[in-house]
Amino acid sequence: MQYNNYHCFKMLTTNQLTKLISKSVGEKVNLKSTATKIENWDSLAQLNILSSLDKLTKGKSSKLEKLSSADSVDSIIKILSKAKLIKK
Repeated sequence: MQYNNYHCFKMLTTNQLTKLISKSVGEKVNLKSTATKIENWDSLAQLNILSSLDKLTKGKSSKLEKLSSADSVDSIIKILSKAKLIKK
C-alpha cells in the first residue's frame, strides 16, 4: 500500500477494493463487474460498500457525492482515483 501524506492514510489498491466489494455483495467481483450483472449488488450492498470505503479512507470517501451512485467497480475506481484515494 502506498502512503499518501496529503490524506494521511494508506491509499487503497484495486485488489483491496474488489475484495471489499466482493464481501459486500457476497460474491467474487472483478474490475469489469457492475451492479446490473450482480444480483446481490442492491441498495443495502451499496451502503455496505460506502460504509467500508469510509472506514478505510478515514472519512475521505464520504465527501465524494458521485460515489453513492457508482454502479460498477470501474466507476468506483475512477471516482476514487480522481480524488487520489486509490492506487491504480
